[in-house]
Amino acid sequence: MLRRYWPADSTDQHMDIASRRSLSAFCVLPGIAGMTVTLVSLEFLEDQPGLLVTGAIASLICLVAPIWVNAANDYKIRARLLGSLLLVMLVGMAAMGKALISPANIMMLPGIMTFTLAVGWRTGLAYLLAALSIYVGCVVQSPETAGYSVTSSNVTLLTALGGAAIFIFIGATIFRREMVNAAHRLETARKAAEISMAHFRERAATDALTGAANRAAIDQILAAETDRHRETGIPFAVVVFDLDHFKRVNDTFGHLAGDRVLIETVRVVKQALRTSDMLGRIGGEEFVVVLPGVSGQQARLMAERMRKMIAAISIQVDGRGSVSPTASFGVTECDVNASATDLLARADEYLYRAKRGGRNRVEPELCSSDKTVSASRAG
Repeated sequence: MLRRYWPADSTDQHMDIASRRSLSAFCVLPGIAGMTVTLVSLEFLEDQPGLLVTGAIASLICLVAPIWVNAANDYKIRARLLGSLLLVMLVGMAAMGKALISPANIMMLPGIMTFTLAVGWRTGLAYLLAALSIYVGCVVQSPETAGYSVTSSNVTLLTALGGAAIFIFIGATIFRREMVNAAHRLETARKAAEISMAHFRERAATDALTGAANRAAIDQILAAETDRHRETGIPFAVVVFDLDHFKRVNDTFGHLAGDRVLIETVRVVKQALRTSDMLGRIGGEEFVVVLPGVSGQQARLMAERMRKMIAAISIQVDGRGSVSPTASFGVTECDVNASATDLLARADEYLYRAKRGGRNRVEPELCSSDKTVSASRAG
């Protein structure tokens, strides 16, 4: 569970300003400590200017490292860059002989440990082990440490270092727990934002009254299906239908009854559609259905089924009887040269032909064989 929120190496690509400043501080502080060690060791290195320059350069590299930190865009790159700089500084300090066992140099190690743990547990631990190995190896091999005896000052320093290590462990544990909690809160907020955005997009593409797609969504779907047809040749059809004499329903029974008719129409039409089909409301009582992968003949059969389902609707209006709507349909199939606008215009023309032909019908008409198939399916 923790691995989900606290990876072995942080890979956040967009660190905030506070994180950049923290990393810069982790690099600057050891650099200051290293420079302090260099200055403290001047009396030991009066006759070794090369070693003195080495330590000074290593410390200066860490002091100017924040410039490189802010230039790097990836957290992992920053971590490894700063870890490498710390190793450079330690190598420089290791070359300084007696400075290796000075109090300032030893007390610099907790800061390095803190930094290496902060940049990532695996990467940080690797750098920490490498740094300590170099440090201990140089101390053991240095001729200046030969015959070095254990004194009370050594015990004091080692005790201080051990206490610092315990403090760092406790702090790192708290830091890790806080980071896990922060990551959990961030993940929860991100998921909530994604859900809210998905709901917002859905509402933005949906007709508020009926729940069908709105005009903007239908236009987008038509454009996408038209492009897909040109690229792949996969057919699709468009059905436009309009409720007959809908104004009369509003005038006779009121707009609330009219709204109920619209809502019920959408509900029953959706029952006749596949999951890949899209129903949209493009006007007051005008609707469009996009049928991917369907030929014109198949679309006319589906339109006939929708027409019958709408004609079977009966809505009771208190004290004023019932409303039984009908609808007229226009059907067209996409061709290579047709645009989305052309398809809607062509389907509209067939719709008006159905209106002029007596309403409650589908245009173009089904041929006799299609009617037989439709009737057998209905039976």
